[in-house]
Amino acid sequence: MDFVYAKVEVTVQNGVITNIDILEHKNRRGSHAEVVVDRIIEEQKIDVDAVSGATNSSIVIKKAVENALTEKNRK
Repeated sequence: MDFVYAKVEVTVQNGVITNIDILEHKNRRGSHAEVVVDRIIEEQKIDVDAVSGATNSSIVIKKAVENALTEKNRK
């Protein structure tokens, strides 16, 4: 069984998400879900619409962004 996995680096300046780099994204057919990071930056929220046909990868990328932001807040 293949698992979908994503690792991201999120840049925040003055409380605004300015960049999200996808460092790793293991997916089966969900590579087009990577545009979800553009939506997150544009809308400044994690709860954006998933990419049709790549729902699982979209969810995984959004969760990776959430985890990265949580990690930044702990530092």
